[in-house]
Amino acid sequence: MAWRDFIKQTIREVITQPELEPLSHIQQAVAERVPEGEQADVQALIIEELRRLHEGVLARYGLRPSEYTAWKAARGH
Repeated sequence: MAWRDFIKQTIREVITQPELEPLSHIQQAVAERVPEGEQADVQALIIEELRRLHEGVLARYGLRPSEYTAWKAARGH
């Protein structure tokens, strides 16, 4: 997938900066780096990956369990 590294980077940014509003950050990152014709698809992929994120796949994104736990707590989960 052409956008794999960008998707991983964006998810990592969202998780490691829990003060950010996730959807706004994703929209901004996509608007800045993805051609207009691909923005909706890439944004949907990022959101879906974020929804499916769990402790078993954190290493794929270079995340620590403590970062994920802090992000979930900040989101009220």
